[in-house]
Amino acid sequence: MRLSASPRRASGGVDAVELDAPRAFARWLAANRRALGDVLEHGTWLDRDDVNALLDLSIPGIDELLGILEIARLSESDYERIVIDTAPTGHTLRLLAAPDTVAAVAEILDALQEQHRIIRDQLARVGRVEASDRLIAMLAAQARDTAERLRDRRQTTFRWVTLPEAMSLAESEDGVGALEQSGLHVDAIVVNRVLPDGAPCPICDRRRAAERRVVATIRRRLGRGRSVLLVPAQLREPHGQRGLAALGRVMAHGSGLMARRSWRKAEPSAIDHLPSAISHQPWRGAHSAAPESIAAFQRASLLFFGGKGGVGKTTVSAAAALRIAKADKKRRVLLLSTDPAHSLADVFQATVGDTARRLPRGPRNLEVRELDAAHAFAARRVQLEAALDEIAAAFGAGAVSASAGSTPELVKLAPPGIDELFGILSVVDARSAYDLVVVDTAPTGHALRLLEMPDAAREWTQVLMRVLLKYKSLVRPGQLASELVEISKSIRALQALMRDGARTRFIVVTRAAEVPRAETARLLARLRALRLAAPAIVVNALTMSPGRCARCRATAAAERREVSALRRLCRGRCAMIEAPLAAPPPRGARALDEWARRWRQPDSSQGHKGQQRTQREKQEA
Repeated sequence: MRLSASPRRASGGVDAVELDAPRAFARWLAANRRALGDVLEHGTWLDRDDVNALLDLSIPGIDELLGILEIARLSESDYERIVIDTAPTGHTLRLLAAPDTVAAVAEILDALQEQHRIIRDQLARVGRVEASDRLIAMLAAQARDTAERLRDRRQTTFRWVTLPEAMSLAESEDGVGALEQSGLHVDAIVVNRVLPDGAPCPICDRRRAAERRVVATIRRRLGRGRSVLLVPAQLREPHGQRGLAALGRVMAHGSGLMARRSWRKAEPSAIDHLPSAISHQPWRGAHSAAPESIAAFQRASLLFFGGKGGVGKTTVSAAAALRIAKADKKRRVLLLSTDPAHSLADVFQATVGDTARRLPRGPRNLEVRELDAAHAFAARRVQLEAALDEIAAAFGAGAVSASAGSTPELVKLAPPGIDELFGILSVVDARSAYDLVVVDTAPTGHALRLLEMPDAAREWTQVLMRVLLKYKSLVRPGQLASELVEISKSIRALQALMRDGARTRFIVVTRAAEVPRAETARLLARLRALRLAAPAIVVNALTMSPGRCARCRATAAAERREVSALRRLCRGRCAMIEAPLAAPPPRGARALDEWARRWRQPDSSQGHKGQQRTQREKQEA
């Protein structure tokens, strides 16, 4: 069914809604525009035309703030229970921290309004509450009430969903720890897609052994004081009301896996003797396609890897960067993670931070960095505050709010996603030091937000420059103009680089399943709208050699149908790269290198034959 920003009845007493952040912000701004404009006009050196020009701009990074305001709005409705499907880890943490951000915005607006209140009260001799005061009070109350509701275990519960994989475990430990540190209690861990027991099989046995080890660690490290629910993997991802209802029954009442002793305690001897397994034998009509040999990767200076959460973007991007660097020792390669929930350190089993560094056992021409967007903005923030101080001094102390620190308050009112903007601009800075930058992005929605951000940010710099030129007879633009010009140049350079298909490509990573395929279709459409080249799709974790295992054979057949659907989706415009299922998923430079050597690319002539084979499989089924 198609969902929108308006609640729609899905089944029984359940309504479903998908938050549309731009539309929600437009609705909120329409109701509060005048009051917000009054505050900004009263407390800054901007006039009403300047304020209106700023309020007309799109705001990057508004998703989390609007998400928390929408939660506050829905909590006042007639619904008895609200179930929230959040974004992946990094942006979920930002969402749950949004009440503090809204409270900070209310405090800043209150400080900007204070001088106006003093003058108004002295002239009117009567304390009168204006719409702007009511707006500030409303934001403060919403922030306070939402924060209290999130921390009240009687009203709010958190269920952390993870996979039985070592990288997911590492991310879960970080995420759950961050929530608990913020006073938000996670009362259950849901381990999804756990392989159930079955007949002997080299691939399945190795997967079960590795998963048992991860599940045992989850119970030991995260299970104390929490329930741990195992949800069995299904041949087809559940969707539609019937499939989701069945999954809901499993989650509500537990599954047979919970009762199995083998899942309660993993015996080391049953795990360690099994070697790693890669389902690597190619399907007929395919040729080897290690990353360094893939045409879509060659002669690029910027490679983005993105897709739905859980499809293996980090593993694929890490393997690609490793193999490309290894194949050409003279080519300087940087692997950069822009996902707030970084996983490069986990996939390489090495220390990785915000400073680019070599891997202990990696090629000397490869460096790895996990971008700290907040640190990138903090480095520029001092300069921006100094520039605004210069403007404020030129206008005189009375032109801005008399409250101490009013100029830094203006910087705090910067769009929520401004840190991510300064983070992605580091790609421009890195070009001079590297021949290739490989970017491991956040999952789809936030990767697109990052790619759209330069356009929105350039609009902001243009409007701010117009404001400075407007007042040039009163104040020299000075340092602020210099900062804006420098930022604008970096944005233009990034825009030009991103839209140059000869230098920049977006590689879509997906799995051969219905839900990831649907998101891949939406992602490709958005990339085309953004005029970004997407010349290849990497279909990850494919069962290429099912052998005699009934489950593997059924899984492989289902995957072939999805791969055929993906091929039709591409319409010949992008290459299809097939990466094999590995049990357990590869970690460390050596395992990544070995796994990437097994990638395959179907021969172009096999497309029609593949479709015919899929039709025969459907008839046989």
